[in-house]
Amino acid sequence: MKKQFTKLFRIGLFYGLVLALMSFQEISAQQTVNGTVVDEAGVGIPGANVIVKGTTKGTVTDFDGNFSISASSSDVLMVSFLGYITQSVPVGNKTSINVTLAEDAAQLDEVVVIGYGTAKKSDLTGAVSQVSAKSFEKQPLTRVEDALGGRAAGVTVARQGGAPGAAVKVRIRGVNSINGDNSPLVVIDGIIGGDLSTLNPNDIASMDVLKDASATAIYGSRGSNGVIIVSTKKGRGKAKIDVDYFTTVASVPEYLPTLGAADFARLENARRTRVNGTPIFSDGEIEAFDILGGTNYQRELFQTGISNNAQLSVSGSEGNIDYFLSGNYVDQEGIVKNTGYERYSLRANINAKINEKLKVGLNTFATRATILNDLTTLNRFQGSLIVKALSWDPTTPIFDQNGNYNRFSTQSLASLSANPIEDINTTNVQGINDRLNVNVNISYDITDNLNYTLLAGVSTINNDTETYRLDHPLNDVGFNSAKNTNHQISNILTWQKVFNDKHDVKVTGVYEFSGNESRFNSYGANNLSIPLGFYFAELAAATNINNAFGNSSIESVMGRLEYIFNNNFYVTGTFRADSSSKFRDGNRTGYFPSVSARYSLNNLLDNNTVFTGLSLRAGWGQVGNQNIANYSTYPSVEVTNASRYAFDGATVSAGSAPGSYGNPDLTWETTTQTNVGIDIGLFNGRANLTLDGYVKNTTDLLLDVPVPDTNGGGFIRQNIGEVENKGIDVTLSGSIIQNEDFVWDSSFNLSYSTNEVLDLGGVDDIQGTFDSVDGKSRTWNRIQVGEPLGQFWGATFLGTWKTSEAAEAAELGLMPGDAKYATDEEGNITFGAIGNGTPTTSWGFNNTLTYKNWDLNILFQGVAGFEVLNAVQGILVGNTGNQRSFLATEQLNQWTSTNETNIPAGGENEIGSTRYVEKGDFVRLSNLSLGYTFNDVIEGVNYLKVYASGQNLFLITDYSGYDPEHTSRPANNAGNVDVAAGINVGAYPNPRTFSFGVKIGL
Repeated sequence: MKKQFTKLFRIGLFYGLVLALMSFQEISAQQTVNGTVVDEAGVGIPGANVIVKGTTKGTVTDFDGNFSISASSSDVLMVSFLGYITQSVPVGNKTSINVTLAEDAAQLDEVVVIGYGTAKKSDLTGAVSQVSAKSFEKQPLTRVEDALGGRAAGVTVARQGGAPGAAVKVRIRGVNSINGDNSPLVVIDGIIGGDLSTLNPNDIASMDVLKDASATAIYGSRGSNGVIIVSTKKGRGKAKIDVDYFTTVASVPEYLPTLGAADFARLENARRTRVNGTPIFSDGEIEAFDILGGTNYQRELFQTGISNNAQLSVSGSEGNIDYFLSGNYVDQEGIVKNTGYERYSLRANINAKINEKLKVGLNTFATRATILNDLTTLNRFQGSLIVKALSWDPTTPIFDQNGNYNRFSTQSLASLSANPIEDINTTNVQGINDRLNVNVNISYDITDNLNYTLLAGVSTINNDTETYRLDHPLNDVGFNSAKNTNHQISNILTWQKVFNDKHDVKVTGVYEFSGNESRFNSYGANNLSIPLGFYFAELAAATNINNAFGNSSIESVMGRLEYIFNNNFYVTGTFRADSSSKFRDGNRTGYFPSVSARYSLNNLLDNNTVFTGLSLRAGWGQVGNQNIANYSTYPSVEVTNASRYAFDGATVSAGSAPGSYGNPDLTWETTTQTNVGIDIGLFNGRANLTLDGYVKNTTDLLLDVPVPDTNGGGFIRQNIGEVENKGIDVTLSGSIIQNEDFVWDSSFNLSYSTNEVLDLGGVDDIQGTFDSVDGKSRTWNRIQVGEPLGQFWGATFLGTWKTSEAAEAAELGLMPGDAKYATDEEGNITFGAIGNGTPTTSWGFNNTLTYKNWDLNILFQGVAGFEVLNAVQGILVGNTGNQRSFLATEQLNQWTSTNETNIPAGGENEIGSTRYVEKGDFVRLSNLSLGYTFNDVIEGVNYLKVYASGQNLFLITDYSGYDPEHTSRPANNAGNVDVAAGINVGAYPNPRTFSFGVKIGL
């Protein structure tokens, strides 16, 4: 633009002299200039002002952002609209001008969805963070959760693994429940209970995160873990088509070091001779391994994954009808062979203005997602398939001389599990998720001040899992089908009026009913004698069948009062009552009140050029949790294969056995939260700083309490215990540079939180549910009073027994070079708290830089204050369970009589010990994207953008594994993942990806 000004100036100077000599002949003739004014998304802006600079001559744009004005070539057009930065455009010899207006942070007052309504950001009294599409549109995304990570204070997003379609853990202000799910409530276009993983990121307009109880109490019994409100895009303006296609190449960022075949053989010989055994490998075989290298099963398991993502949307307005239609196809290949993810999704958002009082909207969304060979569903009782590849015998080839798989180690060394390459290549487990969501919203203005809105929605979710697996020498097949139907009807009445220009009163009332019905069917078959695949299960020799049914419902009444005095003092009060069928009469209804206030001190800052906005906030509220299984208050009876019995010694009869205990006194788990905050505007709105502090206590935990074996054993669920979370959230955002050619928008957020178990119903600790994978039948986690959730439980590693301690070691049946652990007076290994996997600090730093047609996005994320129990490294050390041999490279420096290091050469290998607890803190470059946009390429093409992007480009950490962010599930999927955070028994590595794409606007 500066070059254009310079050129115009020079031309103007030359012609000015010439024209002056021609007796002040008119500089140029008037001409008609046509143009369009659009926002950064390419949508026309109606009502924008277009004025010839220095005159009163002007016009406004029409509904589609079009304008026509008479101007001379020497004129400059001033284009402006409220909330956008004014642009000056020289006319020159152009007869057609297209202008794109950028949002002005100093003027724009964002609208935030607060549940059953909206509010201006400046009017908020609760703790709410907004993530708009603008903040993540520069990053190619397959999953919505990736758009949240690092972009909202108080929100942590962690992958449980890097597998395509893998579960992503989203937590808001810590974790509350010990047995229940700590995932936030997701509300999509007003419908409760959505799933972020199913959404197409390009469909999202904004995500509003309700964090404190004064904001989440609007959702009562389902708001205890925070609320994420997703608003999908709506159409407006003239019709447009947007196409986005990108290809991604994914790989393992870094392979873990393991022993090659030759070193493995040498250490195996040393391990045996140390205890007076016989070497198993000859010198000739070792020499051959030195030359040929053996087999690296880790590298054989991984591959370069290629993914494709295609998105198409059509949006606009026709008369009184707005529409947004989109389709998305994802085909994602995993970095582990024979794993992948495929998703089809369609969306149609239609809104019609019937008349001045009545508006009707219809939102429809359908998706099918298929996960191929989710490693978390495969046999993990000795570690994941990745662990088995890391710990498999490198001296055994994948295939024998006849081209058949070597099913097991030819020398019975290292991992005694089956060949992991055969396992992954002969397994076909497909998880298929079909979802259909339909919701209708009808809005009617009864009077100018009173509105009624009906929101009705239904969703059907079918999850099917088809399993075909090789269980040498026969095959197993299985099928699971889970069908869920959810419905919701919300009646919303809103009255708002302003009195005497100072008193703004808004009252919202809601009556709502929602319900769920679930069905589960499964069968399993084994001893399938011929490999005909999943659809021939009826030919198997043995089968088993399971069925289940359940339903539940919630009836709710809610009232909210919002009052604003003189645009200076704001107060919001909410009261909601929920009645849940999951509890018995008398305990069924929970009451959830909240109150919050905000006071603006802007009048004190009239002459301040740095601090241009100041508000104080405070809020208190209660929300509930009813995340227990249907019929949990009743005792249950199980009918399974285990309860079959041959009473006559020959014929097997179906039977039943006691299942779970019932507790008729169960009621709501309640979370009470107090929040105080301050909002500061800087440099006339160019930057904004928000600070929040909170204390959150969850009481009457729905906790599983052990029952003594003398009374039948097992667990009974009771309302006992208390967990506390305390912390601060900080957000700083703004435009660092903002001029005609260059814009730099930046945001930084930081969250610090501490978690503590205050009470467990009179006991000091409860045993966890993460069973060890080293064959020692121990538990690696514990819930303790006075400690955070996520506590590791294990032994204290003291190094090795030295030669000088030979006599002392012998008393314990050990010898110099064996592992040494803290013991009691009787020589038994003692166990206690050895670390914690729950982070205390997380932050994100997001930057978007635009220079003319170039744009650059850089996103850094960091997490600190937690540890990882790296069980993978313990398995590589071996000498325990099914992992019999050394495969860790550190064993090359193991103890010898001439080199007495602290790396054991034998003895006990307690994986659950301080030896394998590592610091998990990390900093990650999550996204780096660079794009260039060609405008007005050809007729009919509004823009064409090409871009390249990289994710997980580098990771700064002291952790020795693939990635410290991963958390493994227990092999039996028991318990809450949050009470066993940070335990890694072979999580799928988080890949490094490079994407290349193109966007086209028509």
